[in-house]
Amino acid sequence: MPKDGVVALFPGQGDVRMAKDGWNRHPIVQEVFREASDIACRPIPAPSDLTPDSPQVERQLSLMAASLGRWEMIRQEGVSIVAAGGISLGEYAAAVVTGALSRADGFRAVLARGRCMDRYARAGNMLAVLGLDTDNLRHALQGVAADAYIACIYGPQHHLVSGTDSALPQVRLRLSQPGIRVVTVPTGIPSHCPLMAAVVPCLYRAFKTLDWRPLSIPWLSGVDGQVTRRVVTVRERLVRQTVEPVHWLHMVHTLRYVHNRVMDIGPGQSVSRLLKNQPGLALIPYRERIMP
Repeated sequence: MPKDGVVALFPGQGDVRMAKDGWNRHPIVQEVFREASDIACRPIPAPSDLTPDSPQVERQLSLMAASLGRWEMIRQEGVSIVAAGGISLGEYAAAVVTGALSRADGFRAVLARGRCMDRYARAGNMLAVLGLDTDNLRHALQGVAADAYIACIYGPQHHLVSGTDSALPQVRLRLSQPGIRVVTVPTGIPSHCPLMAAVVPCLYRAFKTLDWRPLSIPWLSGVDGQVTRRVVTVRERLVRQTVEPVHWLHMVHTLRYVHNRVMDIGPGQSVSRLLKNQPGLALIPYRERIMP
Protein backbone atom coordinates (compact mmCIF):
# COMPACT_ATOMS: atom_id res chain seq x y z
CA MET A 1 0.00 0.00 0.00
CA PRO A 2 1.13 3.62 -0.49
CA LYS A 3 2.77 5.20 2.53
CA ASP A 4 0.51 8.25 2.30
CA GLY A 5 -3.23 8.13 2.91
CA VAL A 6 -5.24 6.31 5.55
CA VAL A 7 -7.12 3.06 6.07
CA ALA A 8 -10.82 3.83 6.55
CA LEU A 9 -12.41 1.85 9.38
CA PHE A 10 -16.18 1.57 9.72
CA PRO A 11 -18.04 0.63 12.94
CA GLY A 12 -20.62 -1.97 13.85
CA GLN A 13 -24.12 -1.36 15.17
CA GLY A 14 -22.96 -0.42 18.66
CA ASP A 15 -21.85 2.89 17.15
CA VAL A 16 -25.44 4.09 16.78
CA ARG A 17 -25.70 4.40 20.57
CA MET A 18 -22.90 6.99 20.50
CA ALA A 19 -23.88 8.95 17.39
CA LYS A 20 -24.23 12.70 17.79
CA ASP A 21 -26.70 15.12 16.26
CA GLY A 22 -25.46 17.79 13.85
CA TRP A 23 -23.39 15.89 11.30
CA ASN A 24 -26.56 14.36 9.77
CA ARG A 25 -27.70 17.84 8.64
CA HIS A 26 -24.83 18.09 6.17
CA PRO A 27 -26.24 18.14 2.59
CA ILE A 28 -24.00 15.27 1.48
CA VAL A 29 -25.17 13.07 4.35
CA GLN A 30 -28.81 13.96 3.67
CA GLU A 31 -28.35 12.94 0.04
CA VAL A 32 -26.98 9.55 1.10
CA PHE A 33 -29.89 9.03 3.50
CA ARG A 34 -32.36 9.85 0.71
CA GLU A 35 -30.78 7.17 -1.47
CA ALA A 36 -31.02 4.63 1.36
CA SER A 37 -34.66 5.57 1.95
CA ASP A 38 -35.50 5.27 -1.75
CA ILE A 39 -33.98 1.78 -1.93
CA ALA A 40 -35.73 0.68 1.26
CA CYS A 41 -39.04 2.31 0.19
CA ARG A 42 -39.32 3.77 3.69
CA PRO A 43 -37.78 6.73 5.55
CA ILE A 44 -34.48 5.75 7.17
CA PRO A 45 -33.91 7.74 10.38
CA ALA A 46 -30.59 9.09 11.59
CA PRO A 47 -28.86 6.86 14.19
CA SER A 48 -29.77 9.28 16.99
CA ASP A 49 -33.47 8.87 16.11
CA LEU A 50 -33.52 5.07 16.39
CA THR A 51 -35.39 3.43 19.26
CA PRO A 52 -34.96 0.05 20.98
CA ASP A 53 -37.95 -1.16 18.95
CA SER A 54 -36.52 -0.13 15.57
CA PRO A 55 -36.37 -3.12 13.18
CA GLN A 56 -33.03 -4.44 11.97
CA VAL A 57 -33.61 -2.95 8.51
CA GLU A 58 -33.80 0.57 9.94
CA ARG A 59 -30.94 0.08 12.39
CA GLN A 60 -28.56 -1.29 9.81
CA LEU A 61 -29.44 1.04 6.94
CA SER A 62 -29.21 4.02 9.29
CA LEU A 63 -25.64 3.22 10.32
CA MET A 64 -24.68 2.31 6.74
CA ALA A 65 -26.00 5.64 5.44
CA ALA A 66 -24.34 7.55 8.28
CA SER A 67 -21.00 5.88 7.65
CA LEU A 68 -21.09 6.35 3.88
CA GLY A 69 -22.27 9.94 4.33
CA ARG A 70 -19.25 10.70 6.50
CA TRP A 71 -17.01 8.96 3.98
CA GLU A 72 -18.38 11.19 1.21
CA MET A 73 -17.62 14.24 3.37
CA ILE A 74 -14.09 13.02 3.99
CA ARG A 75 -13.54 12.21 0.32
CA GLN A 76 -14.59 15.74 -0.68
CA GLU A 77 -11.94 17.08 1.69
CA GLY A 78 -9.33 15.26 -0.39
CA VAL A 79 -8.38 12.58 2.14
CA SER A 80 -6.69 9.65 0.37
CA ILE A 81 -8.12 6.23 1.33
CA VAL A 82 -5.69 3.38 0.58
CA ALA A 83 -7.76 0.52 2.05
CA ALA A 84 -10.95 -0.01 4.05
CA GLY A 85 -12.26 -2.39 6.66
CA GLY A 86 -14.89 -2.56 9.32
CA ILE A 87 -16.46 -4.26 12.28
CA SER A 88 -19.55 -6.35 11.51
CA LEU A 89 -21.93 -4.08 9.55
CA GLY A 90 -18.97 -1.78 8.92
CA GLU A 91 -17.52 -4.37 6.55
CA TYR A 92 -20.43 -3.66 4.19
CA ALA A 93 -19.56 0.04 4.11
CA ALA A 94 -15.95 -0.96 3.46
CA ALA A 95 -17.12 -3.11 0.53
CA VAL A 96 -18.58 0.04 -1.04
CA VAL A 97 -15.49 2.15 -0.40
CA THR A 98 -13.19 -0.48 -1.92
CA GLY A 99 -15.39 -0.74 -5.02
CA ALA A 100 -16.70 -4.28 -4.49
CA LEU A 101 -20.24 -2.86 -4.52
CA SER A 102 -21.78 0.36 -5.75
CA ARG A 103 -23.34 2.51 -3.06
CA ALA A 104 -26.81 1.49 -4.23
CA ASP A 105 -25.92 -2.21 -4.15
CA GLY A 106 -24.28 -1.70 -0.77
CA PHE A 107 -27.62 -0.45 0.53
CA ARG A 108 -29.38 -3.38 -1.15
CA ALA A 109 -26.97 -5.80 0.55
CA VAL A 110 -27.63 -4.24 3.96
CA LEU A 111 -31.38 -4.15 3.27
CA ALA A 112 -31.23 -7.89 2.54
CA ARG A 113 -29.10 -8.47 5.64
CA GLY A 114 -31.60 -6.66 7.84
CA ARG A 115 -34.58 -8.45 6.33
CA CYS A 116 -32.90 -11.85 6.60
CA MET A 117 -32.08 -11.18 10.25
CA ASP A 118 -35.57 -9.89 11.04
CA ARG A 119 -37.00 -13.06 9.53
CA TYR A 120 -34.54 -15.81 10.46
CA ALA A 121 -32.35 -14.72 13.40
CA ARG A 122 -33.11 -16.34 16.73
CA ALA A 123 -34.30 -14.03 19.49
CA GLY A 124 -31.42 -12.79 21.58
CA ASN A 125 -29.02 -9.98 22.32
CA MET A 126 -25.41 -9.20 23.24
CA LEU A 127 -23.40 -8.41 26.36
CA ALA A 128 -20.11 -6.56 26.66
CA VAL A 129 -17.80 -8.34 29.10
CA LEU A 130 -14.76 -6.52 30.47
CA GLY A 131 -12.17 -7.82 32.89
CA LEU A 132 -12.01 -11.49 31.87
CA ASP A 133 -9.61 -13.10 29.38
CA THR A 134 -10.80 -15.12 26.40
CA ASP A 135 -10.01 -18.61 27.74
CA ASN A 136 -11.71 -18.02 31.09
CA LEU A 137 -14.71 -16.41 29.40
CA ARG A 138 -15.06 -19.37 27.05
CA HIS A 139 -14.88 -21.73 30.04
CA ALA A 140 -17.51 -19.70 31.90
CA LEU A 141 -19.88 -19.82 28.92
CA GLN A 142 -19.50 -23.59 28.63
CA GLY A 143 -20.60 -23.89 32.22
CA VAL A 144 -23.70 -21.75 31.74
CA ALA A 145 -25.67 -22.60 28.63
CA ALA A 146 -25.37 -23.98 25.13
CA ASP A 147 -26.84 -20.83 23.60
CA ALA A 148 -24.16 -18.27 24.53
CA TYR A 149 -21.03 -17.57 22.47
CA ILE A 150 -18.08 -15.20 22.25
CA ALA A 151 -19.05 -12.92 19.36
CA CYS A 152 -16.32 -10.26 19.32
CA ILE A 153 -12.78 -10.18 20.68
CA TYR A 154 -11.84 -6.53 21.09
CA GLY A 155 -8.98 -6.95 23.54
CA PRO A 156 -7.36 -9.42 25.95
CA GLN A 157 -10.11 -8.65 28.47
CA HIS A 158 -12.75 -7.00 26.28
CA HIS A 159 -15.35 -9.16 24.55
CA LEU A 160 -18.91 -9.24 23.31
CA VAL A 161 -21.05 -12.28 24.07
CA SER A 162 -24.10 -13.24 22.02
CA GLY A 163 -26.87 -15.44 23.31
CA THR A 164 -30.56 -16.18 23.50
CA ASP A 165 -32.83 -14.21 25.79
CA SER A 166 -32.88 -17.16 28.18
CA ALA A 167 -29.10 -17.73 28.18
CA LEU A 168 -27.84 -14.17 28.72
CA PRO A 169 -29.30 -13.73 32.24
CA GLN A 170 -27.46 -16.92 33.21
CA VAL A 171 -24.25 -15.50 31.73
CA ARG A 172 -24.68 -12.25 33.64
CA LEU A 173 -25.24 -14.17 36.89
CA ARG A 174 -22.23 -16.42 36.31
CA LEU A 175 -19.99 -13.41 35.64
CA SER A 176 -21.13 -11.46 38.70
CA GLN A 177 -17.65 -11.45 40.21
CA PRO A 178 -15.30 -8.73 41.47
CA GLY A 179 -13.33 -7.16 38.64
CA ILE A 180 -15.73 -8.26 35.88
CA ARG A 181 -18.08 -5.75 34.27
CA VAL A 182 -21.05 -6.85 32.16
CA VAL A 183 -23.05 -4.35 30.08
CA THR A 184 -26.01 -4.99 27.77
CA VAL A 185 -25.41 -4.05 24.12
CA PRO A 186 -28.94 -3.64 22.69
CA THR A 187 -28.41 -4.93 19.14
CA GLY A 188 -31.68 -6.87 19.21
CA ILE A 189 -30.04 -10.00 17.76
CA PRO A 190 -27.34 -12.49 18.86
CA SER A 191 -24.82 -11.52 16.16
CA HIS A 192 -21.70 -13.37 15.01
CA CYS A 193 -22.47 -16.81 16.38
CA PRO A 194 -24.16 -20.09 15.35
CA LEU A 195 -27.53 -18.75 16.50
CA MET A 196 -27.56 -16.83 13.20
CA ALA A 197 -27.12 -19.92 10.99
CA ALA A 198 -30.61 -19.69 9.47
CA VAL A 199 -29.72 -16.24 8.10
CA VAL A 200 -26.89 -17.56 5.90
CA PRO A 201 -28.93 -19.18 3.06
CA CYS A 202 -31.07 -16.04 2.85
CA LEU A 203 -27.95 -13.88 2.45
CA TYR A 204 -26.50 -16.16 -0.22
CA ARG A 205 -29.67 -15.81 -2.27
CA ALA A 206 -29.70 -12.03 -1.90
CA PHE A 207 -26.02 -11.63 -2.79
CA LYS A 208 -26.57 -13.44 -6.11
CA THR A 209 -28.74 -10.52 -7.26
CA LEU A 210 -26.01 -7.89 -6.71
CA ASP A 211 -23.36 -6.61 -9.11
CA TRP A 212 -20.04 -7.53 -7.47
CA ARG A 213 -17.09 -5.66 -8.97
CA PRO A 214 -13.27 -5.84 -8.91
CA LEU A 215 -11.80 -3.94 -5.97
CA SER A 216 -9.99 -0.65 -6.53
CA ILE A 217 -8.26 -0.75 -3.12
CA PRO A 218 -7.78 -3.58 -0.57
CA TRP A 219 -10.51 -4.70 1.85
CA LEU A 220 -9.74 -5.78 5.44
CA SER A 221 -11.78 -8.67 6.86
CA GLY A 222 -13.08 -8.68 10.42
CA VAL A 223 -13.41 -12.47 10.37
CA ASP A 224 -9.70 -13.23 10.13
CA GLY A 225 -7.94 -9.86 9.86
CA GLN A 226 -6.69 -10.63 6.35
CA VAL A 227 -6.37 -8.11 3.52
CA THR A 228 -7.74 -9.05 0.10
CA ARG A 229 -8.27 -7.64 -3.37
CA ARG A 230 -10.47 -10.56 -4.47
CA VAL A 231 -14.16 -9.73 -4.70
CA VAL A 232 -15.12 -13.39 -4.23
CA THR A 233 -13.34 -13.30 -0.86
CA VAL A 234 -15.21 -10.15 0.18
CA ARG A 235 -18.54 -11.78 -0.65
CA GLU A 236 -17.64 -14.99 1.20
CA ARG A 237 -16.39 -13.15 4.31
CA LEU A 238 -19.53 -11.01 4.48
CA VAL A 239 -21.56 -14.20 4.74
CA ARG A 240 -19.16 -15.89 7.19
CA GLN A 241 -19.22 -12.95 9.59
CA THR A 242 -22.89 -13.65 10.24
CA VAL A 243 -22.02 -16.79 12.22
CA GLU A 244 -18.35 -16.22 13.14
CA PRO A 245 -16.85 -13.88 15.75
CA VAL A 246 -15.22 -10.56 15.00
CA HIS A 247 -11.45 -10.79 15.55
CA TRP A 248 -10.60 -7.15 16.10
CA LEU A 249 -7.14 -7.96 17.47
CA HIS A 250 -6.29 -9.77 14.21
CA MET A 251 -7.28 -6.61 12.31
CA VAL A 252 -5.12 -4.45 14.57
CA HIS A 253 -2.15 -6.79 14.09
CA THR A 254 -2.55 -6.61 10.30
CA LEU A 255 -2.79 -2.82 10.34
CA ARG A 256 0.43 -2.50 12.32
CA TYR A 257 2.36 -4.27 9.58
CA VAL A 258 0.43 -3.28 6.45
CA HIS A 259 -0.54 0.38 6.96
CA ASN A 260 -0.66 1.95 10.42
CA ARG A 261 -2.41 5.25 9.58
CA VAL A 262 -6.13 4.74 10.25
CA MET A 263 -9.26 6.90 10.39
CA ASP A 264 -12.55 6.19 12.17
CA ILE A 265 -15.40 6.93 9.76
CA GLY A 266 -18.29 6.10 12.12
CA PRO A 267 -20.71 8.76 13.41
CA GLY A 268 -20.19 7.70 17.03
CA GLN A 269 -16.40 7.28 16.91
CA SER A 270 -16.56 3.88 18.62
CA VAL A 271 -13.63 2.59 16.55
CA SER A 272 -11.50 5.42 17.93
CA ARG A 273 -12.21 4.17 21.44
CA LEU A 274 -11.09 0.68 20.47
CA LEU A 275 -7.92 2.06 18.89
CA LYS A 276 -7.02 4.16 21.92
CA ASN A 277 -3.69 3.13 23.43
CA GLN A 278 -2.98 0.63 20.63
CA PRO A 279 0.80 0.79 20.08
CA GLY A 280 2.05 1.01 16.53
CA LEU A 281 -1.08 2.65 15.10
CA ALA A 282 -1.61 6.32 14.22
CA LEU A 283 -5.25 7.40 14.56
CA ILE A 284 -5.78 10.28 12.13
CA PRO A 285 -8.57 12.59 13.38
CA TYR A 286 -11.22 14.08 11.16
CA ARG A 287 -13.28 17.08 12.19
CA GLU A 288 -16.38 17.35 10.05
CA ARG A 289 -18.16 20.63 9.53
CA ILE A 290 -21.27 20.51 11.72
CA MET A 291 -24.19 22.23 10.00
CA PRO A 292 -26.10 24.83 12.07
